[in-house]
Amino acid sequence: MQGFLCFCLALSAWGLARGAEEDFINISPQNPVVEFNGFVVLNCSSSCKNINLETSLKWVEAGTGTNWKAFNLTKVDQWTATPLCLARCDAGIRKVLRANFTVYRAPDHVVLNPVPKMEIGKEHTLRCQVLDVAPLKNLTVTLVKGGKNLLVKTYENSTATEAENVTVSHNITVQKEDHGEEITCQAALDLRPDGPLFEQASHTESLNPVDFPVDPHLTTPSIVETDTEITVTCDVSGVFPAKEAKFEISYGGKSLSPEVNVSGDSASARGQVSFSSEGTHDLTCTVSLGPVNRTVEGSVNVYSLPAPVLHLVPSEVVAGSTVMVNCTSNGPLSPGVVMRLKDNKETPPFRDSDNLFVQHEVKTHEEDDGREFVCEVQRMVDGQHVVKHITKSLTVFYGPRINASSCPNTLTWKEGDTETLNCSAYGNPPPTVECKKGGTSYSIGIPISVTREHDGMVHCNATNPYGFDGKVVTIVVEFYQLNILAIILSIAAVAIIAAVFSVVYYQYYTTHKCGEYRLKKQQHQREVGNAAEEKRLNGDTSV
Repeated sequence: MQGFLCFCLALSAWGLARGAEEDFINISPQNPVVEFNGFVVLNCSSSCKNINLETSLKWVEAGTGTNWKAFNLTKVDQWTATPLCLARCDAGIRKVLRANFTVYRAPDHVVLNPVPKMEIGKEHTLRCQVLDVAPLKNLTVTLVKGGKNLLVKTYENSTATEAENVTVSHNITVQKEDHGEEITCQAALDLRPDGPLFEQASHTESLNPVDFPVDPHLTTPSIVETDTEITVTCDVSGVFPAKEAKFEISYGGKSLSPEVNVSGDSASARGQVSFSSEGTHDLTCTVSLGPVNRTVEGSVNVYSLPAPVLHLVPSEVVAGSTVMVNCTSNGPLSPGVVMRLKDNKETPPFRDSDNLFVQHEVKTHEEDDGREFVCEVQRMVDGQHVVKHITKSLTVFYGPRINASSCPNTLTWKEGDTETLNCSAYGNPPPTVECKKGGTSYSIGIPISVTREHDGMVHCNATNPYGFDGKVVTIVVEFYQLNILAIILSIAAVAIIAAVFSVVYYQYYTTHKCGEYRLKKQQHQREVGNAAEEKRLNGDTSV
């Protein structure tokens, strides 16, 4: 306040200095900027006397001097306030000066409308509101996306004086890469140079583009039996972001709670459903992704087919007995249902019927053991053949049978080898087989070392509660025995051959070797005699 008084005194001195020249009047500040319902101090100075303030605003005197007076406008509650400073000079001259008020309200409330999920490739509108702001001609509103300006809106041509709400709109088309980009709205009230600059920003919204190019696909069986639980699957592909897809599967006014799975850009929902009544039942799958909702419908043809019942009376018999085969159902047959009785021999059915009962009589034989009978019900549903069947086997008891394929007539073994006696029989129940030779039992299927004692006939008997059968198996054991006569004859033959060879050799030696010896001896004697004679002729007397 002391500074203000100093200012007023200086202003008065300045006024007195000018008073000598001419009469004047001043107002300070000339262009006051004041908040609505705020206060401001105006100083009126003049070279004249009787300084006063003319205004409809409430004020109190804030100070006075020789040629100035200060007025405190305690509450500026008018948007078009025009306070007037006036003074009366000599000779009745009146001096008047008006203050150019700017009454403002700062943009404290900047609201960006919620940004919903937006479908990719389609145009959407962003809206921002600046509430209770004035004066509009000083306001600038900017929409910002990811740090870049989308829209800058000014109101410099506005003539509005009171505070108003303003709304700015901007259309954008989002793409997948815009996911997560931040949107803000910024408001600036620029009152410079006479006043301050007010800036305010809204909260931040993030862009959430969604892509839903194709309708969902609903998968259900085309036909289903009453009270049978089936799996219904609804899936979509090529969606973004797939994890945000919401599924609703409903039928007959009921909604399922499906299990949702997401993989890449695909999502699917699976639920279980059953129908208690026959006929065509509709199902609906709705998939929501942001603002996009797509629905697909499907239908299921529900039918009823009673289960067949099969009785073999009796189911276990002795060969030659009679069995009654009865085929029926556990409920009434609907129109179009056929009951059939057949067996597993790929023969034509014994009988078809659209009634509740089919019967067949069987005279049993051994080969009927294990024979299967089939009772089935069938019908056509929506062009498809549906069947239920039940199978039962017949048990036929009969006595043992041994044949050559299971027990050979003759076996040829060699002494010292290891062999196995295999002998079996068929029958129902499976028979017990025993093989004996004399009082000796053979262990069937167990290897034995063959001796000469195994040679001969083995009696094999097969028994069960319904009879017996027998078979003789002849075992021939081959072995080696020394032949004395053959040995003697062989030795005699060898001796005769040796004797003959000796005689022949003797004759050959006598004839050829002896004559050769004598001839050589005579020749030697002649050679010796000739040598002696030759020595005598030479005068050798020692001869």
